[in-house]
Amino acid sequence: MERAEFLEKTGNFLERVWNTINERTDWNALRRAIRRLIGIAFALTIVCGIAFTLWYVPVAGWSSNDVTTGSHPGYPDLKPRYYNMPVSETTAFASSAVYRLAGWKLISADRMKGHVVAQVTTWPIPFTDDLTVTVTPEGADGRISKVMMHSKSRVGKGDLGENYRHIKRLQAEMDKRLPQSDAPASGG
Repeated sequence: MERAEFLEKTGNFLERVWNTINERTDWNALRRAIRRLIGIAFALTIVCGIAFTLWYVPVAGWSSNDVTTGSHPGYPDLKPRYYNMPVSETTAFASSAVYRLAGWKLISADRMKGHVVAQVTTWPIPFTDDLTVTVTPEGADGRISKVMMHSKSRVGKGDLGENYRHIKRLQAEMDKRLPQSDAPASGG
C-alpha cells in the first residue's frame, strides 16, 4: 500500500468515525453537563476556601493586629522564651535568625541593649508588619536571657493570625540554635 492510498483510507476512516460521533451526540446536552460540572467545581472551590480559612486563621486573628508574647488573651500559648545565653549573644542570634527568614528585613539591632527591629512582608498580598524583639537579663547572674516579641500590622483591624505566626516562626528559628532555659525562680 502506498503512502497516498494509506492517507486516503485513514482520512476516510477518521471522517466516518467523526460523522458517527456527530450523529450520536447531543451537543446541547454535553454543553449543559460541562456547565454543571464547572459550576460544581466552582462551588467546591469556594466551600473549601472558606473551610481552609476558618481552620487556618485563629479566632483572635479576625479582630487583632497587634500581638505581644505573654500578654495577648487570644494567644495563651505565646509565651516569652528564656535562653541560657547572655543578652548580647541572644540578641545576635535573634538578628541572624531575622536575616535568614525569607520576606524578613532587619532594620536595626543593638546587641548591648538587647533590641532588634525587623519588617516582615506578607505573601501573597504584600503587607508590611513591624516586629520588635526585646532581650533582657534574668536570674541572679544575668546569664539567662528573657526574649519578648511584639509584632504589629501597619494596616487593618485584623491580621488573620499573621503576627502570631511571625512570632512563632522567629521563636522556632531561635529555639533551633539556642539552649533554652526555664523561667528563673526569681519571678523574672
